[in-house]
Amino acid sequence: MSGADSETPQNDRFDGKEVGDARPPGSGSRESVGPSGQNADDAAPDKQAQPSEQATDDDLLDDSRTAAESMHDAVGSMRGIPTAARHVTIYATNFVGGNATIGTQVGRDNHADATNHHTATHGAVTIERLEQIRRTFAKPKAFPEIRRRMDAQSLLLLRAPEGWGRTTVALCALHEASMTSVYTLELDVELRSWEIEFSEHTGYLMGTFGPDQAAHLHRFHLERLSKRLSERGCQMIVLLNDVICLPPDLGEFLLDAGDPADAKELVHNHARYHLDRDPADTLELPEVVELLDRYTQDRPPAHVLGRLGSELADVAAGRAELTEIIDRHLTTISNEFALWFDEHLSPEARAFAIALAVFNRMPLYMVSNAARELAQVIASEEQPDQTVVWPVFGSRNSELIAAARARLYRSTENGVYGEIPVHVVEFTNPSYPCKILDRVWQEYHIAHELVRDWLRALGSSPDLRVCARAGVAAGLLSTFEFEHARLVIIEPWARSGKRSDRVAAMAALQFPFLYSDLAPLVSRMLEAWLQRDQPLALRVTAARTLGSEIGQAMPETAIPRLRRAARSTRLSLRMAVALSMAQLFWSGGLTDRILRELLYWTRPAGRHRLRDTGLRSVLDLSGYRLVRTEQNLHEWPVPLCLTGTDREAIITLFGRLIESPEHPPETYAAIRGWVDIAESDPGLREPLAGFLFDLGNALQDNELLPYYLRGWAAEPKGPRRSVQDVLTLLDSMRQLDTKELDSKEQTE
Repeated sequence: MSGADSETPQNDRFDGKEVGDARPPGSGSRESVGPSGQNADDAAPDKQAQPSEQATDDDLLDDSRTAAESMHDAVGSMRGIPTAARHVTIYATNFVGGNATIGTQVGRDNHADATNHHTATHGAVTIERLEQIRRTFAKPKAFPEIRRRMDAQSLLLLRAPEGWGRTTVALCALHEASMTSVYTLELDVELRSWEIEFSEHTGYLMGTFGPDQAAHLHRFHLERLSKRLSERGCQMIVLLNDVICLPPDLGEFLLDAGDPADAKELVHNHARYHLDRDPADTLELPEVVELLDRYTQDRPPAHVLGRLGSELADVAAGRAELTEIIDRHLTTISNEFALWFDEHLSPEARAFAIALAVFNRMPLYMVSNAARELAQVIASEEQPDQTVVWPVFGSRNSELIAAARARLYRSTENGVYGEIPVHVVEFTNPSYPCKILDRVWQEYHIAHELVRDWLRALGSSPDLRVCARAGVAAGLLSTFEFEHARLVIIEPWARSGKRSDRVAAMAALQFPFLYSDLAPLVSRMLEAWLQRDQPLALRVTAARTLGSEIGQAMPETAIPRLRRAARSTRLSLRMAVALSMAQLFWSGGLTDRILRELLYWTRPAGRHRLRDTGLRSVLDLSGYRLVRTEQNLHEWPVPLCLTGTDREAIITLFGRLIESPEHPPETYAAIRGWVDIAESDPGLREPLAGFLFDLGNALQDNELLPYYLRGWAAEPKGPRRSVQDVLTLLDSMRQLDTKELDSKEQTE
């Protein structure tokens, strides 16, 4: 076992004969056994980790939260499930068919170096075309906001990916703004120009421009252009690709398109337009419903949906065969993705797409670093005798993102000192992460080892988010060859003893556990890993995995296994069990079950090590996270939010913590943290006083906790106000309790 395990404390020693675990018949040890019959891993203390690698309890809780959240997000991303971290999701919506740029030549600007005004070529959009747009239009979710912005200002930058239907949305918005006419501008019009001339009461649409103009476009230019438009009673919408990066000061001028109109509604509107009646009878046919569901998942460019609506109108009118149309679209769906990935991507863009499949919805720097590493691995394999040279100013990020059919948006990530703004990348089609890795594994056998080695290296990253992503990707690939993946990547991670590798191994088991044929194998494997004759690192990984969504899905299996591991002689294993019990406590529907279990573990007559693990679990679940409240300033500690039998249980457990010989310091430190929160949030003081009052009664000592409260208040910059209020409330509660007791005695 590696000594670099940050979850293994320096005093993790063998402290006695461990209670034997049940072993399946015929199971053998993979490790050598000492002379006494003990596992060599248990017969001697662990190698001490370096001091810099030691982790505090708070560090372990932070790591546990980070790992759990990262695994959840990674699995959701791989399955194409939206998460709260996503700001917008891009789907297909409306489109403009035909050539909308044919028309008169009007308007001028001073683009280039000419001193005189030059004509800026653009075309009038006909009334007939605008009427067709109106009749087939399906409003995206952002359309009311687009109209609101246009009512308040004359210039809007609308950012959406190619194929989203942005031109139709913009033209419809300009038409609804009651402009006399609507024109489309050529792409070479320079928005920074001083002397663009506009016709009065006209709407202008400019197609997306490249990164060069975007890089030099600032708020000053937009304010000047907006003023010129307003003076002429005009409005302009400028379309931007979603990969275009703009200065952060554009404010109200910029709007991300967000979620568009429903794709099924768009097909329906186009079919109705061409059929001139409601096409519901055709659209409700089972094969059509199935195709529309497929297009809902695998979003095509908007013009494909419009064409499908027209074709379904032909079917309803008896001019076309439905089977032929359905087959053609299904074939296109399958062939188009394969053609794109196999033929249309450069080697660098393909590496970027594979990296994004692993790190979808993660910061750009993370995707870029992983993509570069993969590209270097592939290049070294393809050209082993040559030194790979990468041009410093080669492919642009915007080009790689566009080639990968992805988009860029602004988000935040949590840093040591708070939230940090970052650029995040995601596929425009949420099904791509799984499809890309599936394509690599099914069609490119030579790439298997390269991708597997790349993922194995990523799994050892110091960033637990990277470890979780690499693990989930390896887990997806393991569904094709589980036994091989277990031997070459999952178990090596689990056995290494490193924090990062442990998270990767835990993450790698999440995806196969979702498969009904693999879930029993994962469960049996975890049972085998927990056996006493296995390496400590493997046992710790198994215990931590039982606190993840795997254990949450089978609590009646996970909890007894954790109970057995909780009696271990090894402190690091007991600490892993405590963290897993805390995670199970916070998972939906298991709060009562975990509290009952911990009451059993910590009973006074219980085994010492089981009792110790249970008490550690109580501290961990109390500090794992805080509870968000609607009417209060801060998040609250969970013990103060429990009610009924759960409250009785947590008070009993805290009483046992204080009465234990080992845990009073950590317990008082936790309560002190609550008092500090109450110093900033007066609303917490009464619940805190009620908890401490009941805890004092459980201890049969009403002076112990006030003693500590007074001591904390007396410290420099101590929580004086909260302590004073809590002590006053405690006095009132004691007086009321005394009166009730006296009244009861008199009645008797």
